[in-house]
Amino acid sequence: MAVLRRDPGGDLSAREGTVAVVTGANAGIGYQTALWLARAGATVVMACRSLERARKAQDDLLAQAPAAETAVLPLDVSEPESIREFGRQLADRCGRLDVLVNNAGVVGMALSRNSVGHEMHLATNHLGAFSLTGTLLPLFRWGVRARIVNVGSLAHRLARLDLGDLNWEKTPYNEWKAYARSKLAVLSFTLELTRRLRQSGSDIIAVGAHPGFAATEAGRYSQALTPRSGLSRWIQAKIGTRIPSAAEASGSIVHAARGDGVSGGDYYGPSGFLEIRGQTGRARLNPIARDVDIGRRLWALSESMTGTRYLSDL
Repeated sequence: MAVLRRDPGGDLSAREGTVAVVTGANAGIGYQTALWLARAGATVVMACRSLERARKAQDDLLAQAPAAETAVLPLDVSEPESIREFGRQLADRCGRLDVLVNNAGVVGMALSRNSVGHEMHLATNHLGAFSLTGTLLPLFRWGVRARIVNVGSLAHRLARLDLGDLNWEKTPYNEWKAYARSKLAVLSFTLELTRRLRQSGSDIIAVGAHPGFAATEAGRYSQALTPRSGLSRWIQAKIGTRIPSAAEASGSIVHAARGDGVSGGDYYGPSGFLEIRGQTGRARLNPIARDVDIGRRLWALSESMTGTRYLSDL
């Protein structure tokens, strides 16, 4: 099997087998998911904001899975134009798609906004996944049970959706509430996408999954997660050894992407205490994510904010 190592122009369209896109594939859960899919025989497109880090991750992946077929394409899911350009490049390079893992995300950021004014948790974790899914939907092969996997978080269970101020323009900003709300929006979107795909007669399924607790770069480099006192640093050092590695924590996302018995609208996570770690099982979902009216309203808002319209008349 040929290896596309740092080849910005290689053509994947003639290749057979599963084509998978993993966003944020250069580290953590995204990297481990890409590695699992590559080992399973999929051609994996590593969609990452930093090409330098993505190519380093590609080299690491190929060292662990020498027969893998991989490609790197630039993508900043917080930026609408980057999503559109990624869609054009993927269509040129592959022409089709079987698995999309919307993994890229941010956590605990101070208030900031993207180039069109969207709060960064919302822009990256939800609107980016919504827009990328719609942009790539025409590439999915119909008649094949393809999958869209949206990565959630335990934090979503603590959130509420303020559809009147989704973009934090009126409410005093809180980075943890912003993160939790964005992840609740992702799961509401997942279930609404499931309903619309079914109504359209599509064989594509949309699934949610969360990793529980995981030792990832997102946590290490989040300013909000950095311990500020000697006691908090001591506590973090003590519990850090008990937090699952990214490889362990990626199991639920990998199951959602390629496991047997997966149906549209399912939500997976670790089955251990408080869903922090353990074998993959069904995860608990915030009831707000199941609310059909909220799902429809969020869909309309997401279309308006991103300019990406799809499955709109269902």
